[in-house]
Amino acid sequence: AVKIGWRNWGSQIRVAPAPNIASPEVIAAHLERLQGLVPIVANWYRALPEEKKHLLGGVKFGHEAGIGVNAYHYPDGNQYLNQPAANDPRQGYDATQGWHGGLAKLGYAAVTSAGIKSAGELTRDDIAEVTRRYLETLCATAYKAGIPSSLTYTHQGGVYAPWDQHLPFDAACNDYALPGYSFYGVDPAQAQGLREALIQHNPNNPRWAAVEWWWGAPDAAGWRDHFERTLRYENCRFISIFNWNCGFKFKEETAGIDALRDVIRDWRNN
Repeated sequence: AVKIGWRNWGSQIRVAPAPNIASPEVIAAHLERLQGLVPIVANWYRALPEEKKHLLGGVKFGHEAGIGVNAYHYPDGNQYLNQPAANDPRQGYDATQGWHGGLAKLGYAAVTSAGIKSAGELTRDDIAEVTRRYLETLCATAYKAGIPSSLTYTHQGGVYAPWDQHLPFDAACNDYALPGYSFYGVDPAQAQGLREALIQHNPNNPRWAAVEWWWGAPDAAGWRDHFERTLRYENCRFISIFNWNCGFKFKEETAGIDALRDVIRDWRNN
């Protein structure tokens, strides 16, 4: 069993092993908390007058959901558990090496728990299906509580270039929510497979969300261009800029804030 994981959001740190997102016990623990929280949001939304329904921007489920990206594991990685972190390997997750990042392939337990397979080679499509089922289960909680699917978003992780080597975009798609993804410095039009996944899921009205997004620019014109290119691509319904007061610190990006205000003003005027 995996006893230690690693993550790199700028520098490598140790993290706990990722849970088995197909385990009945893990799912039950998620649903227990969601079934207490989601109805509060749903009841508040239902009570809003029509002219204030816009106050609910949406509810997001999952946080870069996937396997092996934000808690990766080195081959024979458990040997480092009782050693100083200074002894840890440093090559990290390499997106060019495929869905497993060139490291230990994780997800055997999840694929087995999900009943997808119990033997043979572990593939990116196996991981995608586990991720899809996990997100679908969470989103169904919101739908049953009364939150419209148009205001519910998934958040799939593991989408990087080279796109054909990583989780397919359809892992975020289900009938209870709009699919959502992380994009950093990426024009969604260049994300190979995104358009096809959106159209396959909803041919008549493809919609999606950039639920974790950063595409900066040196000036307001560049920021505005990036906002508009994202929002205009296949009817993007939502952008969540990461982060306000940490990481990239959008609160200090005066050009970005000016551009955002301009986009919102023009949207209201139209």
